Amino acid sequence: MTGMSWNVRSPLAVLALLCAAYAVSFFHRVCPAVLSVDLMRDFSADAASFSLISSSTMLGYALTQIPSGLLADIMGGRRTLALYQVLAGLLCMAFTFCDALASAVVCRFLLGLTLAANIPAYKMLALRVPAEDYARYSGVLTCSGAVGTLMAASPLVALADLAGWRGALFMAGAFTVFLGFALLVLLRRPSDAGSVRVPSVRENVRELREGARVVLRMKEFWLIFLWFMFVIGNMFALVTMWWGGYLMQANGLTREAAGLSISVMSLGPLPLALAVPWLSDRVFHSRRIFLLAAALLESAVFGFIWLNGENGLSFAALTVLGLMVTVSTNALGTLCFTMVKESVPVSALASACGLLNASGPVMAAVIQSVFGAVVAWKTGEGASAGAAYGDAFALLFAGALVAAGAALFMKDTLGGVHDGH
Repeated sequence: MTGMSWNVRSPLAVLALLCAAYAVSFFHRVCPAVLSVDLMRDFSADAASFSLISSSTMLGYALTQIPSGLLADIMGGRRTLALYQVLAGLLCMAFTFCDALASAVVCRFLLGLTLAANIPAYKMLALRVPAEDYARYSGVLTCSGAVGTLMAASPLVALADLAGWRGALFMAGAFTVFLGFALLVLLRRPSDAGSVRVPSVRENVRELREGARVVLRMKEFWLIFLWFMFVIGNMFALVTMWWGGYLMQANGLTREAAGLSISVMSLGPLPLALAVPWLSDRVFHSRRIFLLAAALLESAVFGFIWLNGENGLSFAALTVLGLMVTVSTNALGTLCFTMVKESVPVSALASACGLLNASGPVMAAVIQSVFGAVVAWKTGEGASAGAAYGDAFALLFAGALVAAGAALFMKDTLGGVHDGH
Protein backbone atom coordinates (compact mmCIF):
# COMPACT_ATOMS: atom_id res chain seq x y z
CA MET A 1 0.00 0.00 0.00
CA THR A 2 1.47 3.31 -1.05
CA GLY A 3 1.20 6.57 0.81
CA MET A 4 -0.88 8.11 -1.96
CA SER A 5 -3.65 5.57 -1.35
CA TRP A 6 -4.46 7.44 1.85
CA ASN A 7 -5.43 10.61 -0.01
CA VAL A 8 -9.07 11.61 0.34
CA ARG A 9 -10.39 12.55 -3.10
CA SER A 10 -14.18 12.65 -2.75
CA PRO A 11 -15.49 16.18 -2.08
CA LEU A 12 -17.96 14.72 0.42
CA ALA A 13 -15.17 12.94 2.31
CA VAL A 14 -13.13 16.16 2.34
CA LEU A 15 -16.17 18.00 3.68
CA ALA A 16 -16.68 15.38 6.41
CA LEU A 17 -13.07 15.76 7.62
CA LEU A 18 -13.28 19.55 7.59
CA CYS A 19 -16.58 19.43 9.48
CA ALA A 20 -14.95 17.21 12.11
CA ALA A 21 -12.12 19.73 12.54
CA TYR A 22 -14.52 22.67 12.81
CA ALA A 23 -16.81 20.83 15.24
CA VAL A 24 -13.84 20.00 17.49
CA SER A 25 -12.62 23.60 17.42
CA PHE A 26 -16.12 24.73 18.40
CA PHE A 27 -16.14 22.18 21.21
CA HIS A 28 -13.02 23.73 22.70
CA ARG A 29 -14.61 27.19 22.57
CA VAL A 30 -17.81 26.24 24.38
CA CYS A 31 -16.81 23.45 26.80
CA PRO A 32 -16.35 25.77 29.85
CA ALA A 33 -20.09 26.54 29.87
CA VAL A 34 -21.29 23.15 31.09
CA LEU A 35 -18.25 22.77 33.39
CA SER A 36 -18.54 26.26 34.87
CA VAL A 37 -19.53 25.17 38.40
CA ASP A 38 -16.68 22.63 38.58
CA LEU A 39 -14.11 25.07 37.21
CA MET A 40 -15.17 27.87 39.55
CA ARG A 41 -14.86 25.50 42.50
CA ASP A 42 -11.46 24.09 41.56
CA PHE A 43 -9.96 27.47 40.69
CA SER A 44 -11.58 29.22 43.69
CA ALA A 45 -12.98 31.86 41.34
CA ASP A 46 -16.04 34.07 41.63
CA ALA A 47 -18.13 34.97 38.59
CA ALA A 48 -16.01 37.98 37.62
CA SER A 49 -12.71 36.11 37.85
CA PHE A 50 -14.03 32.98 36.15
CA SER A 51 -15.21 35.02 33.15
CA LEU A 52 -11.54 35.52 32.25
CA ILE A 53 -11.22 31.84 31.34
CA SER A 54 -13.71 32.05 28.49
CA SER A 55 -13.20 35.69 27.51
CA SER A 56 -9.47 35.04 27.07
CA THR A 57 -10.33 32.15 24.75
CA MET A 58 -12.60 34.34 22.64
CA LEU A 59 -10.00 37.10 22.55
CA GLY A 60 -7.37 34.67 21.28
CA TYR A 61 -9.85 33.33 18.72
CA ALA A 62 -10.61 36.84 17.50
CA LEU A 63 -6.95 37.82 17.23
CA THR A 64 -6.10 34.80 15.09
CA GLN A 65 -8.75 35.33 12.40
CA ILE A 66 -6.85 37.50 9.90
CA PRO A 67 -3.40 35.99 10.60
CA SER A 68 -4.81 32.50 10.02
CA GLY A 69 -5.76 33.52 6.48
CA LEU A 70 -2.20 34.63 5.77
CA LEU A 71 -0.83 31.45 7.35
CA ALA A 72 -3.13 29.30 5.21
CA ASP A 73 -1.92 31.09 2.08
CA ILE A 74 1.73 30.61 3.03
CA MET A 75 1.64 27.04 4.42
CA GLY A 76 -1.49 25.79 2.68
CA GLY A 77 -4.87 25.08 4.22
CA ARG A 78 -4.09 21.43 5.06
CA ARG A 79 -0.90 22.12 7.01
CA THR A 80 -2.42 25.11 8.80
CA LEU A 81 -5.54 23.18 9.80
CA ALA A 82 -3.51 20.19 11.01
CA LEU A 83 -1.14 22.45 12.96
CA TYR A 84 -4.06 24.22 14.63
CA GLN A 85 -5.63 20.90 15.66
CA VAL A 86 -2.42 19.48 17.14
CA LEU A 87 -1.66 22.67 19.08
CA ALA A 88 -5.26 22.94 20.30
CA GLY A 89 -5.16 19.37 21.57
CA LEU A 90 -1.88 19.87 23.39
CA LEU A 91 -3.10 23.10 24.99
CA CYS A 92 -6.37 21.46 26.03
CA MET A 93 -4.38 18.74 27.78
CA ALA A 94 -2.11 21.36 29.36
CA PHE A 95 -5.20 23.16 30.71
CA THR A 96 -6.09 20.08 32.75
CA PHE A 97 -2.82 20.44 34.69
CA CYS A 98 -3.45 24.08 35.65
CA ASP A 99 -3.93 24.58 39.36
CA ALA A 100 -4.29 28.37 39.48
CA LEU A 101 -6.63 30.78 37.73
CA ALA A 102 -3.79 32.79 36.16
CA SER A 103 -2.23 29.78 34.43
CA ALA A 104 -5.69 28.61 33.31
CA VAL A 105 -6.41 31.99 31.71
CA VAL A 106 -3.07 32.03 29.88
CA CYS A 107 -3.59 28.47 28.67
CA ARG A 108 -7.09 29.21 27.38
CA PHE A 109 -5.87 32.37 25.60
CA LEU A 110 -3.21 30.34 23.79
CA LEU A 111 -5.84 27.72 23.00
CA GLY A 112 -8.03 30.43 21.46
CA LEU A 113 -5.21 31.31 19.07
CA THR A 114 -5.47 27.80 17.56
CA LEU A 115 -9.26 27.66 17.07
CA ALA A 116 -9.74 29.52 13.77
CA ALA A 117 -10.28 26.23 11.94
CA ASN A 118 -12.93 27.83 9.74
CA ILE A 119 -10.46 29.96 7.76
CA PRO A 120 -8.15 27.18 6.47
CA ALA A 121 -11.19 24.91 6.11
CA TYR A 122 -12.90 27.36 3.74
CA LYS A 123 -9.66 27.55 1.76
CA MET A 124 -9.55 23.75 1.52
CA LEU A 125 -13.14 23.69 0.30
CA ALA A 126 -12.32 26.19 -2.42
CA LEU A 127 -9.50 23.93 -3.64
CA ARG A 128 -11.20 20.56 -3.34
CA VAL A 129 -14.93 20.89 -4.17
CA PRO A 130 -16.63 21.92 -7.42
CA ALA A 131 -17.21 25.68 -7.65
CA GLU A 132 -20.95 25.25 -8.15
CA ASP A 133 -21.19 23.33 -4.86
CA TYR A 134 -19.08 25.69 -2.76
CA ALA A 135 -21.94 27.70 -1.21
CA ARG A 136 -23.83 24.57 -0.20
CA TYR A 137 -20.74 22.85 1.20
CA SER A 138 -19.65 25.94 3.14
CA GLY A 139 -23.14 26.15 4.67
CA VAL A 140 -22.85 22.55 5.87
CA LEU A 141 -19.38 23.32 7.26
CA THR A 142 -20.74 26.26 9.23
CA CYS A 143 -23.60 24.15 10.61
CA SER A 144 -21.11 21.56 11.88
CA GLY A 145 -20.20 24.01 14.65
CA ALA A 146 -23.49 22.99 16.30
CA VAL A 147 -22.15 19.44 16.55
CA GLY A 148 -19.24 20.82 18.57
CA THR A 149 -21.67 22.54 20.91
CA LEU A 150 -23.58 19.26 21.24
CA MET A 151 -20.38 17.37 22.13
CA ALA A 152 -19.69 19.98 24.82
CA ALA A 153 -23.10 19.38 26.41
CA SER A 154 -24.52 16.00 27.51
CA PRO A 155 -21.60 13.87 26.20
CA LEU A 156 -19.09 16.03 28.07
CA VAL A 157 -21.22 15.91 31.22
CA ALA A 158 -21.34 12.11 31.04
CA LEU A 159 -17.59 11.89 30.48
CA ALA A 160 -16.91 14.34 33.32
CA ASP A 161 -19.07 12.25 35.65
CA LEU A 162 -16.89 9.24 34.87
CA ALA A 163 -13.43 10.79 34.75
CA GLY A 164 -13.81 14.28 36.26
CA TRP A 165 -13.53 17.44 34.22
CA ARG A 166 -9.74 17.14 33.99
CA GLY A 167 -9.88 13.59 32.70
CA ALA A 168 -12.66 14.44 30.24
CA LEU A 169 -10.81 17.41 28.75
CA PHE A 170 -7.52 15.49 28.64
CA MET A 171 -9.20 12.82 26.50
CA ALA A 172 -10.75 15.52 24.30
CA GLY A 173 -7.30 17.04 23.83
CA ALA A 174 -5.76 13.69 22.91
CA PHE A 175 -8.48 13.10 20.32
CA THR A 176 -7.85 16.56 18.86
CA VAL A 177 -4.14 15.78 18.43
CA PHE A 178 -5.04 12.52 16.70
CA LEU A 179 -7.44 14.34 14.40
CA GLY A 180 -4.73 16.85 13.48
CA PHE A 181 -2.37 14.11 12.30
CA ALA A 182 -5.23 12.39 10.46
CA LEU A 183 -6.01 15.61 8.58
CA LEU A 184 -2.34 16.01 7.65
CA VAL A 185 -2.26 12.51 6.15
CA LEU A 186 -5.72 12.23 4.61
CA LEU A 187 -6.09 15.70 3.07
CA ARG A 188 -2.95 15.60 0.95
CA ARG A 189 -3.76 16.81 -2.54
CA PRO A 190 -3.84 14.08 -5.20
CA SER A 191 -0.82 14.06 -7.49
CA ASP A 192 -2.93 14.99 -10.49
CA ALA A 193 -4.31 18.13 -8.86
CA GLY A 194 -1.62 20.30 -10.38
CA SER A 195 0.44 22.95 -8.70
CA VAL A 196 -1.07 26.02 -7.11
CA ARG A 197 0.92 29.21 -6.83
CA VAL A 198 1.30 30.32 -3.23
CA PRO A 199 1.23 34.10 -2.82
CA SER A 200 4.18 35.66 -1.04
CA VAL A 201 3.88 37.26 2.37
CA ARG A 202 4.46 40.67 0.77
CA GLU A 203 1.60 40.10 -1.69
CA ASN A 204 -0.75 39.03 1.09
CA VAL A 205 0.07 42.08 3.19
CA ARG A 206 -0.41 44.41 0.22
CA GLU A 207 -3.78 42.86 -0.69
CA LEU A 208 -4.92 43.03 2.94
CA ARG A 209 -3.96 46.73 3.14
CA GLU A 210 -5.74 47.58 -0.12
CA GLY A 211 -8.84 45.61 0.84
CA ALA A 212 -9.02 47.21 4.26
CA ARG A 213 -9.03 50.69 2.72
CA VAL A 214 -12.01 49.75 0.56
CA VAL A 215 -13.96 48.11 3.38
CA LEU A 216 -13.41 50.95 5.85
CA ARG A 217 -15.27 53.34 3.54
CA MET A 218 -18.33 51.12 3.07
CA LYS A 219 -21.32 52.08 5.22
CA GLU A 220 -23.18 48.89 4.25
CA PHE A 221 -20.36 46.70 5.53
CA TRP A 222 -20.36 48.42 8.93
CA LEU A 223 -24.09 47.86 9.37
CA ILE A 224 -23.56 44.15 8.74
CA PHE A 225 -20.56 44.32 11.08
CA LEU A 226 -22.70 45.81 13.87
CA TRP A 227 -25.34 43.11 13.51
CA PHE A 228 -22.78 40.33 13.56
CA MET A 229 -20.80 41.83 16.43
CA PHE A 230 -23.77 42.05 18.82
CA VAL A 231 -25.98 39.11 17.78
CA ILE A 232 -23.16 36.61 17.36
CA GLY A 233 -21.19 38.18 20.22
CA ASN A 234 -24.16 37.72 22.56
CA MET A 235 -24.48 34.08 21.53
CA PHE A 236 -20.77 33.36 22.00
CA ALA A 237 -20.79 35.06 25.41
CA LEU A 238 -23.61 32.81 26.56
CA VAL A 239 -22.82 29.48 24.91
CA THR A 240 -19.11 29.55 25.73
CA MET A 241 -19.59 30.54 29.37
CA TRP A 242 -22.65 32.01 31.04
CA TRP A 243 -25.65 30.02 29.79
CA GLY A 244 -24.64 26.89 31.70
CA GLY A 245 -24.13 28.90 34.89
CA TYR A 246 -27.48 30.64 34.41
CA LEU A 247 -29.26 27.29 34.04
CA MET A 248 -27.64 25.76 37.12
CA GLN A 249 -27.04 28.65 39.51
CA ALA A 250 -30.05 30.85 38.78
CA ASN A 251 -32.60 28.16 37.96
CA GLY A 252 -31.43 25.14 39.92
CA LEU A 253 -30.93 22.73 37.03
CA THR A 254 -28.55 19.85 37.61
CA ARG A 255 -25.45 19.60 35.42
CA GLU A 256 -27.09 16.71 33.54
CA ALA A 257 -30.27 18.70 32.89
CA ALA A 258 -28.24 21.72 31.81
CA GLY A 259 -26.24 19.54 29.42
CA LEU A 260 -29.44 18.10 27.92
CA SER A 261 -30.92 21.59 27.49
CA ILE A 262 -27.78 22.83 25.73
CA SER A 263 -27.83 19.72 23.50
CA VAL A 264 -31.36 20.52 22.35
CA MET A 265 -30.56 24.17 21.67
CA SER A 266 -27.47 23.11 19.70
CA LEU A 267 -29.22 20.69 17.35
CA GLY A 268 -32.50 22.59 16.97
CA PRO A 269 -31.30 25.26 14.51
CA LEU A 270 -29.69 22.81 12.05
CA PRO A 271 -32.69 22.22 9.75
CA LEU A 272 -33.44 25.94 9.60
CA ALA A 273 -29.79 26.79 9.00
CA LEU A 274 -29.82 24.61 5.89
CA ALA A 275 -33.18 26.01 4.74
CA VAL A 276 -32.57 29.74 5.31
CA PRO A 277 -30.40 30.31 2.18
CA TRP A 278 -33.12 28.73 0.01
CA LEU A 279 -35.90 30.69 1.76
CA SER A 280 -33.93 33.90 1.34
CA ASP A 281 -33.29 33.30 -2.37
CA ARG A 282 -36.54 31.69 -3.48
CA VAL A 283 -39.35 32.63 -1.11
CA PHE A 284 -38.74 35.97 0.62
CA HIS A 285 -36.23 37.38 -1.90
CA SER A 286 -34.57 39.20 0.95
CA ARG A 287 -31.69 38.78 3.35
CA ARG A 288 -32.22 41.83 5.55
CA ILE A 289 -35.61 40.65 6.78
CA PHE A 290 -34.02 37.53 8.31
CA LEU A 291 -31.36 39.54 10.12
CA LEU A 292 -33.96 41.96 11.47
CA ALA A 293 -36.18 39.11 12.67
CA ALA A 294 -33.22 37.43 14.37
CA ALA A 295 -32.18 40.58 16.23
CA LEU A 296 -35.76 41.18 17.39
CA LEU A 297 -36.09 37.57 18.52
CA GLU A 298 -32.87 37.80 20.52
CA SER A 299 -34.04 41.10 22.04
CA ALA A 300 -37.30 39.46 23.12
CA VAL A 301 -35.51 36.54 24.78
CA PHE A 302 -33.03 38.67 26.71
CA GLY A 303 -35.66 41.22 27.65
CA PHE A 304 -37.86 38.45 29.04
CA ILE A 305 -35.00 36.99 31.11
CA TRP A 306 -34.05 40.45 32.37
CA LEU A 307 -37.60 41.18 33.55
CA ASN A 308 -38.13 37.72 35.03
CA GLY A 309 -34.70 37.21 36.60
CA GLU A 310 -35.96 36.52 40.11
CA ASN A 311 -38.48 33.95 38.94
CA GLY A 312 -36.93 30.52 38.42
CA LEU A 313 -37.87 29.04 35.05
CA SER A 314 -38.63 25.43 34.19
CA PHE A 315 -36.39 23.14 32.14
CA ALA A 316 -38.83 23.38 29.21
CA ALA A 317 -38.99 27.19 29.30
CA LEU A 318 -35.21 27.52 29.52
CA THR A 319 -34.69 25.10 26.65
CA VAL A 320 -37.14 27.01 24.44
CA LEU A 321 -35.44 30.31 25.29
CA GLY A 322 -32.02 28.84 24.53
CA LEU A 323 -33.31 27.39 21.28
CA MET A 324 -34.63 30.82 20.26
CA VAL A 325 -31.16 32.28 20.83
CA THR A 326 -29.36 29.64 18.76
CA VAL A 327 -31.96 29.81 15.99
CA SER A 328 -31.44 33.57 15.70
CA THR A 329 -27.66 33.13 15.49
CA ASN A 330 -26.59 29.72 14.19
CA ALA A 331 -29.31 29.62 11.55
CA LEU A 332 -28.83 33.17 10.28
CA GLY A 333 -25.26 34.25 10.93
CA THR A 334 -24.04 32.76 7.65
CA LEU A 335 -26.28 35.19 5.76
CA CYS A 336 -23.91 37.97 6.88
CA PHE A 337 -21.07 36.44 4.90
CA THR A 338 -23.35 36.11 1.87
CA MET A 339 -24.30 39.80 2.19
CA VAL A 340 -20.62 40.77 2.44
CA LYS A 341 -19.90 38.72 -0.68
CA GLU A 342 -22.70 40.53 -2.50
CA SER A 343 -21.72 44.05 -1.41
CA VAL A 344 -17.93 44.11 -1.15
CA PRO A 345 -15.68 44.13 -4.26
CA VAL A 346 -13.99 40.77 -4.71
CA SER A 347 -10.56 42.35 -4.13
CA ALA A 348 -11.63 43.17 -0.55
CA LEU A 349 -13.67 40.05 0.17
CA ALA A 350 -11.10 38.07 2.19
CA SER A 351 -10.14 40.95 4.46
CA ALA A 352 -13.80 41.89 4.96
CA CYS A 353 -14.76 38.34 5.98
CA GLY A 354 -11.80 38.12 8.34
CA LEU A 355 -12.71 41.41 9.98
CA LEU A 356 -16.37 40.43 10.23
CA ASN A 357 -15.57 37.04 11.74
CA ALA A 358 -13.35 38.65 14.37
CA SER A 359 -16.06 41.04 15.59
CA GLY A 360 -18.27 38.46 17.34
CA PRO A 361 -15.50 36.90 19.46
CA VAL A 362 -14.09 40.31 20.43
CA MET A 363 -17.50 41.49 21.61
CA ALA A 364 -18.06 38.15 23.35
CA ALA A 365 -14.84 38.60 25.32
CA VAL A 366 -16.00 42.04 26.44
CA ILE A 367 -19.52 40.89 27.30
CA GLN A 368 -18.27 37.87 29.24
CA SER A 369 -16.10 40.03 31.49
CA VAL A 370 -18.76 42.69 32.10
CA PHE A 371 -21.47 40.04 32.55
CA GLY A 372 -19.38 38.32 35.22
CA ALA A 373 -18.65 41.62 36.92
CA VAL A 374 -22.37 42.43 37.12
CA VAL A 375 -23.21 38.99 38.54
CA ALA A 376 -20.42 39.28 41.14
CA TRP A 377 -21.44 42.84 42.04
CA LYS A 378 -25.13 42.01 42.49
CA THR A 379 -24.55 38.83 44.46
CA GLY A 380 -22.05 40.70 46.62
CA GLU A 381 -24.81 43.15 47.49
CA GLY A 382 -27.04 40.29 48.60
CA ALA A 383 -29.08 39.72 45.44
CA SER A 384 -30.15 36.17 44.59
CA ALA A 385 -28.40 34.38 41.74
CA GLY A 386 -31.53 34.73 39.60
CA ALA A 387 -31.76 38.48 40.14
CA ALA A 388 -28.03 38.94 39.54
CA TYR A 389 -28.11 37.01 36.27
CA GLY A 390 -31.28 38.81 35.24
CA ASP A 391 -29.62 42.21 35.62
CA ALA A 392 -26.63 41.00 33.61
CA PHE A 393 -28.94 39.98 30.76
CA ALA A 394 -29.89 43.66 30.36
CA LEU A 395 -26.48 44.05 28.73
CA LEU A 396 -27.28 41.47 26.08
CA PHE A 397 -30.71 42.99 25.56
CA ALA A 398 -29.14 46.38 24.77
CA GLY A 399 -26.73 44.79 22.29
CA ALA A 400 -29.54 42.97 20.50
CA LEU A 401 -31.43 46.27 20.13
CA VAL A 402 -28.35 47.82 18.50
CA ALA A 403 -28.27 44.92 16.05
CA ALA A 404 -31.97 45.40 15.26
CA GLY A 405 -31.32 49.09 14.55
CA ALA A 406 -28.47 48.18 12.20
CA ALA A 407 -30.72 45.73 10.33
CA LEU A 408 -33.38 48.41 9.92
CA PHE A 409 -30.97 50.64 8.00
CA MET A 410 -29.38 47.91 5.88
CA LYS A 411 -29.94 47.63 2.18
CA ASP A 412 -30.85 44.24 0.84
CA THR A 413 -27.91 42.79 -1.10
CA LEU A 414 -29.74 40.00 -2.91
CA GLY A 415 -28.76 40.31 -6.54
CA GLY A 416 -25.90 42.71 -5.72
CA VAL A 417 -23.37 43.44 -8.42
CA HIS A 418 -20.39 42.27 -6.38
CA ASP A 419 -21.12 38.57 -6.57
CA GLY A 420 -17.55 37.43 -6.49
CA HIS A 421 -17.22 36.82 -10.22
